[in-house]
Amino acid sequence: MLGVRTKLFQGEPSLPQQAIIGFWGTNLALVIGLWLTTTDFSNETAELLNAFGMLFGLLATFFALTQFMLMGRIAWIERRFGLDHLASYHRINGYLAFGFILIHPVFITLSEALEHGANPFRQFASLILHESYVWLAFIAEILFILVVVSSIYIARKRLKFESWYFVHLAVYAAIIIVPLHQLAIGMSFAGHPLARVYWLCLYAFVGLNILIWRFGLPLFDFVRFRFVVDKIVAETPTTTSVYIHGKNLARWKMIPGQFVLVRIFSKGFWWQEHPFSLSWIPHDNMLRLTIRHVGDYTTRVADLQPGKYVLVSGPFGRFTREIAVTNKRLFIAGGVGITPVRSLAEESVSQKIDSVLIYGNKSPDDVVFKSELDTLARKGLKITHVFSDAPKNYHGETGYVDLEHIARLVPDYLERDIYLCGPPLMMAGIIDSLHAAGVDSNRLHYERFALHN
Repeated sequence: MLGVRTKLFQGEPSLPQQAIIGFWGTNLALVIGLWLTTTDFSNETAELLNAFGMLFGLLATFFALTQFMLMGRIAWIERRFGLDHLASYHRINGYLAFGFILIHPVFITLSEALEHGANPFRQFASLILHESYVWLAFIAEILFILVVVSSIYIARKRLKFESWYFVHLAVYAAIIIVPLHQLAIGMSFAGHPLARVYWLCLYAFVGLNILIWRFGLPLFDFVRFRFVVDKIVAETPTTTSVYIHGKNLARWKMIPGQFVLVRIFSKGFWWQEHPFSLSWIPHDNMLRLTIRHVGDYTTRVADLQPGKYVLVSGPFGRFTREIAVTNKRLFIAGGVGITPVRSLAEESVSQKIDSVLIYGNKSPDDVVFKSELDTLARKGLKITHVFSDAPKNYHGETGYVDLEHIARLVPDYLERDIYLCGPPLMMAGIIDSLHAAGVDSNRLHYERFALHN
């Protein structure tokens, strides 16, 4: 799916972010230190190739484990960075992991070939066939390569979310295989019990976090709240709201602007998990997801029957009041991008915060939550609709939301926190123009719909 160009940080990293980065960097330094203190270096080319091959193998595993931490929905990480931004780091880290995965066997094979005076290709085959556990590493290598190549193909062809999801399940198998090979024959672990303990602890730390946050918490919340589809409401011809009931939802901690991942236990839905923003502040023990019909899954949502159980993972995201640095707000939404913005606007109005909404759509028929937005306007939210395909005799704002609209409609926009959510192309253009106009990165907040880029 197409995503917005995302910087590593919106503004300067906070102290909690710096602490997490420092923790990661410390472990990276420990991995390199482990290699330095357990490797015998010599001037022999074969020995040097082998030594660096070992390093690349350790780094391949370290960055692969980092991938799990980045997208494991781990609360103490996600709350500081946001799941959509972690997806960007995940992509960059993935390139590093894949690079080390590819060059590790090349260096090891060349080292062995030089030492034995053999053809590299024959030596590679010999290692797989005759060395203990190397065949397992070869299987893991193939799995990693298949995942990366398939992911690139899926992204470029814009195939279904579930295609990406099922391909990535192979990574779990690969990462389980790797330590069997490393601990059995890795020179960095042979005769070094402390190194082995550290490596096992690193795996255990990652595995425990995945077990708790990725799988344990959603199941725990399902038992606690018993999420179930209550009703389906058509908002526009292309947008549907799903109301999900839960028991004692006052105990479910959600901040306006966040999103969840849901798995609906119904035929045609149960094997897929998708991210959707929460389009109102939960009340009456009810969550609401508002979904635009853009594919097979989202189109079928309109036919979903009440009474189906739902596994809810989250809430996630930092597109909330907590990242605001001023006491004034400018919300900019396009199409179904109004979903997180609507709950943020409701919260701002209730807190008497000076708030403005610019909402772009193709036509008045495409406006989502029109009556609810009218109610918020009566309570103090200043709203301007912008239509790219306005009806005849329409006297309001027309065209596409851009810097000209923003500067004219909200002259003090440079003094406000700006929250932006909408189609990727719209967001990319507005973000670039706002930066060029001098908007402080700390005041510009945006959320992407695509998490698996």
